Amino acid sequence: MRKTVISLCELLAVLIAVALLAPAATAEPLPLPEDDPFFAAPADLASYEPGQVIASRRVQVKAYELPVPATAWQLLYRTSDRTGTPTVTVTTVMVPTSRWTGAGPRPLVSYQTAEDGVSTRCAPSYALTAGASGGFTGSYTEAPMIVAALAQGWAVAAPDYEGMESQFLVADVAAKAVLDGLRAARQFAAAGLQDSPVAIWGYSGGAFATANAAQLQGSYAPELPMRGVALGGLLGDVRATIDAFDGSIAGGAIPMGMHGFDRAYPEVGIQQYLNPLGQRLFATMKDDCLFDAVPRRPFLRMQDIESIPNALDTPAVAAMLRENSPRHRSGMPTAPVYEYHTLLDEFAPIGPARDTLRNYCRGSVAVQHDVKLLGEHLTEIVLGAPGAIGYLRARFAGKPAPNNCSGLVR
Repeated sequence: MRKTVISLCELLAVLIAVALLAPAATAEPLPLPEDDPFFAAPADLASYEPGQVIASRRVQVKAYELPVPATAWQLLYRTSDRTGTPTVTVTTVMVPTSRWTGAGPRPLVSYQTAEDGVSTRCAPSYALTAGASGGFTGSYTEAPMIVAALAQGWAVAAPDYEGMESQFLVADVAAKAVLDGLRAARQFAAAGLQDSPVAIWGYSGGAFATANAAQLQGSYAPELPMRGVALGGLLGDVRATIDAFDGSIAGGAIPMGMHGFDRAYPEVGIQQYLNPLGQRLFATMKDDCLFDAVPRRPFLRMQDIESIPNALDTPAVAAMLRENSPRHRSGMPTAPVYEYHTLLDEFAPIGPARDTLRNYCRGSVAVQHDVKLLGEHLTEIVLGAPGAIGYLRARFAGKPAPNNCSGLVR
């Protein structure tokens, strides 16, 4: 069989075509997940195992407004929050309509969109079914990456890894949701993925979730047959990411992002560190996705909204940010890692990403670090995708993983 390969030009063509062909949204918007009974947790949630499917339904997924050639389901499954309390979330599982004729079972890739936001409207389950009527979000714009993975013949799972409370940048929530989502997809008989080898892939906020899942997998879900990890524009350190946004065109995202931590760490009392302006912006952005928050207050600086100088350096806040940063977290990926990045990435500084990769190298993980001298954070979403697909294709084929750790660890 000739393997399907998506070139950079073809991927760009997909992006352009769906953008130009997408009609204006006229249908009634779908209910948000919190208003949809399908997403409700059962009363006996604690009796379910992590990753166990609670409910399922068939859905039609879209790449913008174009139907995706895949049979798709939404699976409600059990996972847990950062303290271990049982919760639910959903993964959207897509299986190509074409028959898999490759060697072995059909592979399964968990693609973590940049869910970036503090509303369930930012989640892939909503974006992939609502289309344009769901609004412009990171999950909406990354649908072509999912199409590119499906074009390889792979099944794709897209988990709502922030959970029903949209806990943005909370590492344990994201990691468990990704891994439990893979468990759910593989146990769901109708999808036929019970024996599938798996890989995980994400860019930016999606890479944050992917890296944390990779580091947790060995201890939390060792039964998953992980073949590869693809990270793009990795957010290796939460504090460094905040500093990169601070005063930039995207500075308005900072008070939005605080909601994720406020929900996951109520004991920290994040709002006490905000002055009146910060409190107003915080209240305004409680249901925002990244692309909503950014234009509300461009070039916002942390010092404009904090109630005390250097609020991020206070012990409780600093410890919280460190606890959720991949480069400071324990655990090593059990599969080879590919990370693609632009040298001058303005929103995901390359230094913390490299530090994270150095940790992997020291833990004897095969790492391939692909750095481009030109480009920036947004362009690399598209420019880096073909490399990620090629890397995962080689891992599923059982080829030896390339390793340039010698250039990272000196």
